Amino acid sequence: MTSTIITIATMKGGSGKSTVASCLAVYWHLGGRHPTLIDADPQRSIMRIAARERALGGVVVVEDATAEASATARCLSHSSGPVIIDTPGFRSQTTLDCLAAADFVLVPVKASPFDIDRMLDMLSVLKDRADGRRPLFRCLLTQTTRDSVIARHVRSELAEAGLPVLRSEMTNRVTYPEASLWGATPSLIDRRGPAAQEIAAVADEMDFVLGTRQAAA
Repeated sequence: MTSTIITIATMKGGSGKSTVASCLAVYWHLGGRHPTLIDADPQRSIMRIAARERALGGVVVVEDATAEASATARCLSHSSGPVIIDTPGFRSQTTLDCLAAADFVLVPVKASPFDIDRMLDMLSVLKDRADGRRPLFRCLLTQTTRDSVIARHVRSELAEAGLPVLRSEMTNRVTYPEASLWGATPSLIDRRGPAAQEIAAVADEMDFVLGTRQAAA
């Protein structure tokens, strides 16, 4: 039985892809799920964090920013827990291949109107896959101010465009970049803190969506 491949992707930089990917991986690792994190982004953000003192709590990190990243993910899915791919923050063949390999696509969206058009581009990529299969996907609002006007507006526009959005959000907290200074995530620094609770809510909501799909199958 293969594990779930989760691709974190967006066509716009600065939305928090690497933060989301590392936070989910550490959360599931602490829960005994044994995830593997693939850094397919040439900027190597995940690899740089993993090289610091806390080393993402021991999460297995594989660097592969080549055209073979999706094949690496498929191979790892046969022998590990969830496989999480951090893709380049721009349209590339690597990104497209990792989207094609995904069972679940998570699209981080910064709470800004400038990000909406790029999310529409992402939807077209998902719809136009050669194999005709459309993976489960959700948008995740990041760097938000909870219940702010702009966050509500962006959430509404995404929904109107047919892009499903997780109820959970990752708000704009200094805890995220501070934790990365030590190669950690909020879940490693303070598991009961508000940022760690946000991560748990996002991960649990994703599990619910994936569980619904598995039950239906």
